Amino acid sequence: MEFHSESPISMEVPSSIQALAQHKHVRCIVKLGGAAITCKNELERINEESLVVVCSQLREAMNPETVESQGKVLGMDWSRRLGASIDSFADDFDVDSTLVSDSGFIIVHGAGSFGHFQASRTGVNKGGLHLPLVKAGFVATRISVTSLNLEIVRALARGNVLSLFLLQLDVAIWIC
Repeated sequence: MEFHSESPISMEVPSSIQALAQHKHVRCIVKLGGAAITCKNELERINEESLVVVCSQLREAMNPETVESQGKVLGMDWSRRLGASIDSFADDFDVDSTLVSDSGFIIVHGAGSFGHFQASRTGVNKGGLHLPLVKAGFVATRISVTSLNLEIVRALARGNVLSLFLLQLDVAIWIC
């Protein structure tokens, strides 16, 4: 799939966007507010308790029949963080009873305590990408928000909600 505009530039559409485009319908768009899933006044701190509750509620909303029939919820996060052990293994994974997939949900989130500090301290929020400090701030902001995104995807995976994340910048470049 290629995107063509009136300009002579054409772009290859990222495969993640192609996958979304093939989805049959969007049933619901949910925004996780940054202040609700992070500790807004503490640099890059996630509100773990709130995020666990939100993931559980999303799983139930996406497929209530599956949630009622399943007993134990086995997580899909088999990655290993520094100093952490892996809680679930693929051998214990029961695909028929635990996965919530093809729900037609799109989940977006705010940044909360991720990204805002970096953007405001370096002037990213004011523009001026030609300035070295703003360029560095743009990179720092992107890294911070991407780390939050990874933690949200991990939390969804632990709660057996299949998710694929698209960085807004990638989508914005494709749309432009």
